[in-house]
Amino acid sequence: MKKALLFTTLFFSISSFSQQNSDLKLELFFDVNNSALTKQHLMLIDSAIIRKGLVVTTIKGFADSTGIASYNLNLSQKRAGAVFRYFTSHHSDSISIEYYGEQNPAGSELAYDRRVEIWFRQKVAEKIIEAEDKIQTDTLAITEKYEISNIYFLPDKAIVDPTSFFAIDDAAKYLKRFPGCKFEIVGHVNYVTPPSLANNPKALEPLQLLSEERAKEIYDQLAERGISIQDMTHKGVGNFQMVFKNPKNDQEKRKNMRVEILISCKK
Repeated sequence: MKKALLFTTLFFSISSFSQQNSDLKLELFFDVNNSALTKQHLMLIDSAIIRKGLVVTTIKGFADSTGIASYNLNLSQKRAGAVFRYFTSHHSDSISIEYYGEQNPAGSELAYDRRVEIWFRQKVAEKIIEAEDKIQTDTLAITEKYEISNIYFLPDKAIVDPTSFFAIDDAAKYLKRFPGCKFEIVGHVNYVTPPSLANNPKALEPLQLLSEERAKEIYDQLAERGISIQDMTHKGVGNFQMVFKNPKNDQEKRKNMRVEILISCKK
Protein backbone atom coordinates (compact mmCIF):
# COMPACT_ATOMS: atom_id res chain seq x y z
CA MET A 1 0.00 0.00 0.00
CA LYS A 2 2.79 2.42 0.83
CA LYS A 3 4.47 2.01 -2.55
CA ALA A 4 1.17 2.33 -4.40
CA LEU A 5 0.48 5.67 -2.78
CA LEU A 6 3.97 7.03 -3.11
CA PHE A 7 3.83 8.30 -6.67
CA THR A 8 0.53 10.13 -6.39
CA THR A 9 0.65 11.82 -3.03
CA LEU A 10 2.41 14.64 -1.27
CA PHE A 11 3.83 14.30 2.20
CA PHE A 12 3.55 17.22 4.61
CA SER A 13 6.25 17.78 7.18
CA ILE A 14 7.77 20.48 9.36
CA SER A 15 11.48 21.14 9.73
CA SER A 16 12.73 23.81 12.13
CA PHE A 17 15.74 25.81 10.97
CA SER A 18 15.86 28.14 13.97
CA GLN A 19 13.97 28.96 17.10
CA GLN A 20 12.24 31.84 15.35
CA ASN A 21 11.34 30.47 11.92
CA SER A 22 9.95 27.14 10.75
CA ASP A 23 9.75 26.13 7.10
CA LEU A 24 7.14 23.71 5.83
CA LYS A 25 7.92 21.14 3.19
CA LEU A 26 5.85 19.32 0.58
CA GLU A 27 7.47 16.36 -1.15
CA LEU A 28 6.31 15.31 -4.62
CA PHE A 29 7.28 11.83 -5.76
CA PHE A 30 7.71 10.87 -9.41
CA ASP A 31 7.71 7.74 -11.52
CA VAL A 32 10.97 6.47 -13.03
CA ASN A 33 12.39 8.80 -15.72
CA ASN A 34 9.42 11.13 -15.32
CA SER A 35 9.34 14.86 -14.57
CA ALA A 36 5.72 15.72 -15.42
CA LEU A 37 3.35 16.98 -12.73
CA THR A 38 0.17 14.95 -12.35
CA LYS A 39 -3.32 16.38 -11.87
CA GLN A 40 -3.27 15.25 -8.26
CA HIS A 41 0.06 17.00 -7.71
CA LEU A 42 -1.43 20.25 -8.99
CA MET A 43 -4.63 19.88 -6.97
CA LEU A 44 -2.76 19.33 -3.74
CA ILE A 45 -0.24 22.11 -4.42
CA ASP A 46 -3.17 24.46 -4.97
CA SER A 47 -4.89 23.36 -1.76
CA ALA A 48 -1.81 23.31 0.45
CA ILE A 49 0.07 26.40 -0.78
CA ILE A 50 -1.36 28.61 -3.52
CA ARG A 51 -4.89 29.09 -2.20
CA LYS A 52 -3.52 29.91 1.23
CA GLY A 53 -1.21 32.59 -0.17
CA LEU A 54 1.87 30.99 1.40
CA VAL A 55 5.36 32.00 0.32
CA VAL A 56 7.47 29.40 -1.48
CA THR A 57 11.16 29.93 -0.77
CA THR A 58 12.98 27.05 -2.43
CA ILE A 59 12.30 24.20 -4.85
CA LYS A 60 14.75 21.28 -4.79
CA GLY A 61 14.90 18.48 -7.36
CA PHE A 62 16.32 14.98 -6.84
CA ALA A 63 16.71 11.69 -8.72
CA ASP A 64 17.56 8.13 -7.77
CA SER A 65 20.90 6.49 -8.42
CA THR A 66 19.92 4.37 -11.42
CA GLY A 67 21.52 5.49 -14.66
CA ILE A 68 24.52 7.76 -15.08
CA ALA A 69 25.11 10.75 -12.81
CA SER A 70 24.84 13.38 -15.57
CA TYR A 71 21.44 12.05 -16.68
CA ASN A 72 20.19 12.02 -13.10
CA LEU A 73 21.35 15.59 -12.56
CA ASN A 74 19.47 16.70 -15.68
CA LEU A 75 16.35 14.79 -14.63
CA SER A 76 16.36 16.39 -11.17
CA GLN A 77 16.65 19.80 -12.85
CA LYS A 78 13.64 19.03 -15.07
CA ARG A 79 11.56 17.98 -12.07
CA ALA A 80 12.42 21.10 -10.10
CA GLY A 81 11.85 23.22 -13.22
CA ALA A 82 8.36 21.79 -13.80
CA VAL A 83 7.32 22.77 -10.28
CA PHE A 84 9.03 26.16 -10.56
CA ARG A 85 7.17 27.02 -13.78
CA TYR A 86 3.84 26.12 -12.20
CA PHE A 87 4.43 28.46 -9.29
CA THR A 88 5.71 31.32 -11.43
CA SER A 89 2.59 31.02 -13.59
CA HIS A 90 0.62 31.92 -10.45
CA HIS A 91 2.65 35.08 -9.85
CA SER A 92 4.46 33.70 -6.84
CA ASP A 93 7.21 35.62 -5.09
CA SER A 94 10.88 35.08 -5.88
CA ILE A 95 11.76 31.40 -5.60
CA SER A 96 15.18 29.79 -5.66
CA ILE A 97 15.61 26.53 -7.54
CA GLU A 98 18.14 23.81 -6.72
CA TYR A 99 18.80 20.36 -8.16
CA TYR A 100 21.04 17.61 -6.83
CA GLY A 101 20.74 14.62 -9.15
CA GLU A 102 21.32 11.44 -7.20
CA GLN A 103 22.91 13.24 -4.25
CA ASN A 104 21.20 13.34 -0.85
CA PRO A 105 19.23 10.07 -1.02
CA ALA A 106 16.17 10.09 1.23
CA GLY A 107 16.13 6.49 2.38
CA SER A 108 16.76 2.85 1.61
CA GLU A 109 14.16 2.73 -1.21
CA LEU A 110 14.94 4.42 -4.52
CA ALA A 111 11.32 5.55 -4.85
CA TYR A 112 11.90 8.16 -2.13
CA ASP A 113 14.78 9.67 -4.09
CA ARG A 114 12.64 10.55 -7.14
CA ARG A 115 11.23 13.66 -5.59
CA VAL A 116 10.90 17.43 -5.51
CA GLU A 117 10.93 19.26 -2.19
CA ILE A 118 8.88 22.47 -2.01
CA TRP A 119 9.89 24.63 0.95
CA PHE A 120 7.51 27.38 1.99
CA ARG A 121 6.44 29.48 4.95
CA GLN A 122 3.71 31.83 6.09
CA LYS A 123 4.15 35.51 5.36
CA VAL A 124 5.95 37.20 8.22
CA ALA A 125 3.29 39.85 8.62
CA GLU A 126 0.38 37.47 8.14
CA LYS A 127 -1.98 37.19 11.10
CA ILE A 128 -5.45 35.83 11.48
CA ILE A 129 -7.73 38.82 11.73
CA GLU A 130 -10.46 37.52 13.90
CA ALA A 131 -12.33 40.81 13.88
CA GLU A 132 -13.58 40.10 10.37
CA ASP A 133 -15.61 37.11 11.38
CA LYS A 134 -15.47 37.10 15.17
CA ILE A 135 -18.39 35.30 16.76
CA GLN A 136 -19.97 37.10 19.68
CA THR A 137 -20.62 34.04 21.79
CA ASP A 138 -21.64 36.11 24.78
CA THR A 139 -24.75 37.51 23.04
CA LEU A 140 -25.67 35.01 20.34
CA ALA A 141 -26.86 31.43 20.22
CA ILE A 142 -25.04 29.84 17.30
CA THR A 143 -25.12 26.54 15.50
CA GLU A 144 -22.74 26.18 12.59
CA LYS A 145 -21.68 23.27 10.40
CA TYR A 146 -17.99 23.21 9.47
CA GLU A 147 -16.91 20.69 6.87
CA ILE A 148 -13.27 19.69 6.83
CA SER A 149 -12.42 20.18 3.17
CA ASN A 150 -9.68 18.19 1.44
CA ILE A 151 -9.90 15.38 3.99
CA TYR A 152 -8.69 12.08 2.58
CA PHE A 153 -8.71 8.65 4.20
CA LEU A 154 -7.05 5.51 2.94
CA PRO A 155 -9.70 3.43 1.09
CA ASP A 156 -12.00 1.61 3.47
CA LYS A 157 -9.91 2.59 6.48
CA ALA A 158 -10.01 5.15 9.28
CA ILE A 159 -6.44 6.25 8.53
CA VAL A 160 -5.95 9.86 7.44
CA ASP A 161 -3.78 10.30 4.36
CA PRO A 162 -0.78 12.46 5.35
CA THR A 163 -1.78 14.92 2.60
CA SER A 164 -4.79 15.88 4.73
CA PHE A 165 -2.94 16.93 7.85
CA PHE A 166 -2.94 20.59 6.80
CA ALA A 167 -6.75 20.47 6.54
CA ILE A 168 -6.98 19.22 10.11
CA ASP A 169 -4.58 21.97 11.17
CA ASP A 170 -6.92 24.52 9.58
CA ALA A 171 -9.94 23.00 11.34
CA ALA A 172 -8.22 23.21 14.74
CA LYS A 173 -7.32 26.86 14.19
CA TYR A 174 -10.91 27.61 13.22
CA LEU A 175 -12.43 25.85 16.22
CA LYS A 176 -10.21 27.85 18.56
CA ARG A 177 -12.21 30.91 17.54
CA PHE A 178 -15.18 29.49 19.47
CA PRO A 179 -14.18 29.47 23.15
CA GLY A 180 -16.80 27.89 25.38
CA CYS A 181 -18.60 26.17 22.49
CA LYS A 182 -19.20 22.48 21.88
CA PHE A 183 -18.10 20.50 18.82
CA GLU A 184 -19.74 17.35 17.53
CA ILE A 185 -17.63 15.51 14.95
CA VAL A 186 -19.72 13.54 12.46
CA GLY A 187 -18.25 10.92 10.12
CA HIS A 188 -19.79 9.90 6.80
CA VAL A 189 -18.97 7.25 4.20
CA ASN A 190 -19.68 6.92 0.49
CA TYR A 191 -21.64 3.79 -0.35
CA VAL A 192 -24.64 3.38 -2.65
CA THR A 193 -26.86 0.80 -0.98
CA PRO A 194 -28.14 -1.87 -3.39
CA PRO A 195 -31.91 -2.38 -3.21
CA SER A 196 -31.31 -5.90 -1.93
CA LEU A 197 -29.62 -4.49 1.20
CA ALA A 198 -31.93 -1.54 1.81
CA ASN A 199 -33.83 -3.37 4.55
CA ASN A 200 -30.87 -5.28 5.94
CA PRO A 201 -29.33 -3.24 8.79
CA LYS A 202 -26.86 -6.02 9.55
CA ALA A 203 -25.25 -5.66 6.14
CA LEU A 204 -24.73 -1.93 6.71
CA GLU A 205 -23.06 -2.29 10.10
CA PRO A 206 -19.50 -2.14 8.62
CA LEU A 207 -20.34 1.23 7.05
CA GLN A 208 -21.61 2.54 10.36
CA LEU A 209 -18.49 1.31 12.14
CA LEU A 210 -16.18 2.87 9.55
CA SER A 211 -17.91 6.25 9.84
CA GLU A 212 -17.61 6.10 13.63
CA GLU A 213 -13.92 5.20 13.45
CA ARG A 214 -13.21 8.06 11.05
CA ALA A 215 -15.00 10.54 13.29
CA LYS A 216 -12.99 9.24 16.26
CA GLU A 217 -9.75 9.61 14.29
CA ILE A 218 -10.48 13.29 13.59
CA TYR A 219 -11.48 13.71 17.26
CA ASP A 220 -8.06 12.38 18.28
CA GLN A 221 -6.24 14.51 15.70
CA LEU A 222 -7.98 17.67 16.93
CA ALA A 223 -7.20 16.79 20.53
CA GLU A 224 -3.52 16.56 19.58
CA ARG A 225 -3.84 20.07 18.14
CA GLY A 226 -5.11 21.58 21.38
CA ILE A 227 -8.91 21.20 21.19
CA SER A 228 -10.19 20.12 24.59
CA ILE A 229 -11.80 16.68 24.71
CA GLN A 230 -14.24 18.20 27.20
CA ASP A 231 -15.67 20.26 24.34
CA MET A 232 -15.84 17.46 21.74
CA THR A 233 -18.03 14.48 20.99
CA HIS A 234 -18.00 12.22 17.93
CA LYS A 235 -20.34 9.92 16.09
CA GLY A 236 -20.77 8.17 12.75
CA VAL A 237 -23.84 8.13 10.54
CA GLY A 238 -22.77 5.59 7.93
CA ASN A 239 -24.13 6.45 4.51
CA PHE A 240 -27.50 7.75 5.69
CA GLN A 241 -26.74 11.42 4.95
CA MET A 242 -25.11 11.25 1.52
CA VAL A 243 -24.88 14.54 -0.36
CA PHE A 244 -25.06 12.68 -3.67
CA LYS A 245 -27.28 9.61 -3.60
CA ASN A 246 -25.73 8.29 -6.83
CA PRO A 247 -22.26 9.84 -7.15
CA LYS A 248 -21.04 10.09 -10.72
CA ASN A 249 -17.38 10.96 -10.18
CA ASP A 250 -14.62 10.98 -7.59
CA GLN A 251 -15.44 14.53 -6.51
CA GLU A 252 -19.00 13.57 -5.61
CA LYS A 253 -17.77 10.44 -3.84
CA ARG A 254 -15.36 12.56 -1.79
CA LYS A 255 -18.22 14.89 -0.89
CA ASN A 256 -20.12 11.91 0.50
CA MET A 257 -17.05 10.58 2.32
CA ARG A 258 -16.70 13.65 4.53
CA VAL A 259 -16.25 14.71 8.12
CA GLU A 260 -18.35 17.54 9.50
CA ILE A 261 -18.09 19.44 12.77
CA LEU A 262 -21.27 20.82 14.29
CA ILE A 263 -20.44 23.90 16.33
CA SER A 264 -22.93 24.76 19.05
CA CYS A 265 -22.65 27.90 21.17
CA LYS A 266 -25.18 29.35 23.58
CA LYS A 267 -25.64 32.54 25.53
